[in-house]
Amino acid sequence: MPFSVRIVCLMLWIVVLTYFLFFAEAFGRDGTIKTFSYNFIPFKEILRFLTKTSYFGPKIVLINVVGNILCFLPFGFFFSSVMKYPVEHAAWKVTLVSTFLSAFMEAIQFLTRTGCCDIDDVILNTFGGYLGYVVFSALFLRKIEMGQIAEIRNEKIVELTTYKDAAGREANN
Repeated sequence: MPFSVRIVCLMLWIVVLTYFLFFAEAFGRDGTIKTFSYNFIPFKEILRFLTKTSYFGPKIVLINVVGNILCFLPFGFFFSSVMKYPVEHAAWKVTLVSTFLSAFMEAIQFLTRTGCCDIDDVILNTFGGYLGYVVFSALFLRKIEMGQIAEIRNEKIVELTTYKDAAGREANN
């Protein structure tokens, strides 16, 4: 995937996430419901959702716990893909940026009194960003192991097509 496409995907993810956080009617952001809450105690809401699943219902638990993880997974993936650093050393950078971006979004929710400002969202989003890095890293490192990536040059991954000849030796196209 070309570098410019990866940048566009990252920017598109930010736009979509911003829409869901601040404007999506499905999440009560249409202006008719004015509810706001906050939580600054780590793991309080996560534990509450997991221990009271029968009260909330599995759909609400999935949206609040798994949804917060999955919504940041694309960020970790696409941010990893546009980094200039070797992917093997990028885990802490992706995790740190995911933490700061999530905290920034939660701070905006707090300041605008939109939705719920929750430290648990930051924790779950950070984990999701890290998982995105893991997915990207697994795909990227697998290609290196298979010999399909020759080198990284000028932010582009130079891919090779490899095959085995009749004698079982690897050859490149």
